[in-house]
Amino acid sequence: MVKLRGNRTLRETAIQIGIPYSTYAMIEAGHRFPRRDLAIKIAKYYNTTVDELFFTLNDRVS
Repeated sequence: MVKLRGNRTLRETAIQIGIPYSTYAMIEAGHRFPRRDLAIKIAKYYNTTVDELFFTLNDRVS
């Protein structure tokens, strides 16, 4: 998610998605996994699937 967020701040991204900053920050840091509806909302924001965003992309991080 950090890579996909680009130059936007955590706060800007959270506002654009329509969720609290703290929630987004915890999800992006891997301290929290979003409930299904929120995972879908974030995936749509990044124009990807939930699987790609939360599973496949995480597997590529070294």
